[in-house]
Amino acid sequence: MAKRTEPRTFNISVIGLSGTEKEKGLTGVGKSCLCNRFMRPLANDYHMEHISVLSQSDFGGRVINNDHFLYWGEISKTDEGVDHTFHVIEQTEFTDDVSFQPFKTGKHEPYSKRCISTKVQSAEKLMYICKEQLGKYP
Repeated sequence: MAKRTEPRTFNISVIGLSGTEKEKGLTGVGKSCLCNRFMRPLANDYHMEHISVLSQSDFGGRVINNDHFLYWGEISKTDEGVDHTFHVIEQTEFTDDVSFQPFKTGKHEPYSKRCISTKVQSAEKLMYICKEQLGKYP
């Protein structure tokens, strides 16, 4: 069988335990660290601290954009001389820093149902890099 030599594009949605501290404990399962390491040029040069408890203004900003997923961006990687493009999102459940309940959105579906959606989009959503960028983009 001949090896594939043409470039391919993969859309990756990272899922895992999400929700309030009651559901997931004080620390998450590492979805954000996994995504961050995958997207960075050097696997050990990544941001280790990521948050899921946000202010209303951060949740409504262009990075989160009132959605319960993060867009990690697009990256090309080469395997055996063939370039592959990856588009990465992380499904999550953001919590309000006042009520400590998940943010309500117009179409609030349970986490498990959102994760299996084949069409994920958000107009003008910016790529997430680290928690320090929240609040910079109103």
